[in-house]
Amino acid sequence: MKHWAATLIALLCFFALSAQQRHVTPIDSSEDLRPVTKEELEQLREQNRLRSMRLDSLTIDSLRRDSIEKAAKKTNHPTLYAIQAGVNFWGPLMRALGQNFGEGDVWVALNLKNRFIPTLALGLGSAKCSPDDGNFTYKGKTSFYGKIGLNYNFMYNKDPKYQLYAGLHLGYSSFKYDITDISVANGYWTQDKHFSILNQKSNATWGEFVVGINVELAKHISMGWAVHYNMMFNVKDLPESRPYYVPGYGKRNNNLNVSLSLSYTIPLHQKRKSPTPTNPATPATSEEDIDVPERPLD
Repeated sequence: MKHWAATLIALLCFFALSAQQRHVTPIDSSEDLRPVTKEELEQLREQNRLRSMRLDSLTIDSLRRDSIEKAAKKTNHPTLYAIQAGVNFWGPLMRALGQNFGEGDVWVALNLKNRFIPTLALGLGSAKCSPDDGNFTYKGKTSFYGKIGLNYNFMYNKDPKYQLYAGLHLGYSSFKYDITDISVANGYWTQDKHFSILNQKSNATWGEFVVGINVELAKHISMGWAVHYNMMFNVKDLPESRPYYVPGYGKRNNNLNVSLSLSYTIPLHQKRKSPTPTNPATPATSEEDIDVPERPLD
């Protein structure tokens, strides 16, 4: 009897708990299934149209900003960008350190679009040297030389304070020289014969392939270094002698030369202000910002 009473109490507790868990909130299904009116449909379409317009405006503004940023990064230098004037002091420096020949020049360069750089150099060179395997002393009198050329700046789209360039130059020099202390053996038993060849005049034309760098040290003041590979086109040899040194070229049997310059740059343009967007960016729009009309209840 007790067993049946316990079973009956347990069943009553189970049904009581189930009844509490089956509490359901009634829903008026007729409201969910009510058709949308024409006015509500028009309002929804207008809201969608406005949202599309705002999103299109955001896209256009974003593209405009991207275009402005790209234009700002892409440097468009004016044609007449700058004039640069400098002094090549490598030759005088080497002469001061003990070298027995050398040249120095002043030069001017016109910077076009920070890309093409025509150059003109005018200088003086001299020499007084005795070759190790020679029997004479060569005295190159201080003589004039000139060079014209065109350099190409590979960093034209970078900061103009830095240049890495290569170029082709054409050089010419008209010069005089003496050859002294010439020693010639004069037979087995007699002493060597000594004599000189004076007042020799010659000229030479050559080409150069130049690779160099130029760096701004301070405002408008730059220093540059370049290597010149020389190619002799023509040199005038005389019946009595041939030039050993050519001003602007260097020793005739050496194809390499170096220049070290200090220069001043004169800008020919005014700095342009960075472009700014004409229309400020529109704040981002989300679906939560769009007001959807509530349907009126019947």
